[in-house]
Amino acid sequence: MNSQLTGFGMPTLQDTDVSALGALAQTYFDAAYEMDAEKFASIFHPSSSVTKVAEDGTLSVTPIATWLAAVRSAKAPQQQGSQREDQILSIDAESDLALVKVKLRVPPRSFTDLLSCLKVNGSWKIAQKVMTSNA
Repeated sequence: MNSQLTGFGMPTLQDTDVSALGALAQTYFDAAYEMDAEKFASIFHPSSSVTKVAEDGTLSVTPIATWLAAVRSAKAPQQQGSQREDQILSIDAESDLALVKVKLRVPPRSFTDLLSCLKVNGSWKIAQKVMTSNA
């Protein structure tokens, strides 16, 4: 996330995108801590999905609407008095495509998520979430 400036002191397009993607990740962390489905919905594209390896070892792909319904019934770490543990591990952006790698804790599990993002109508949205977790 090196910051380079143009000759006129203006951020490059990539710097602007990295800032926007950082803000998207912060919204993601806030939504996870609060278990706020509407906040999650604001950063996911409506046609996105969540992919993981299920406990039985099979690949599980869940449409975002189904995943958001599960979020609505989950207990928020904030309500449980849990400390926040979240961090952006990397942001890689190229044109209208980006990959944001994050780590966060939603007790009792820790998650590493790869958020594949696309710039849609000038705004970054998560197109695909691929996740793994451990206790």
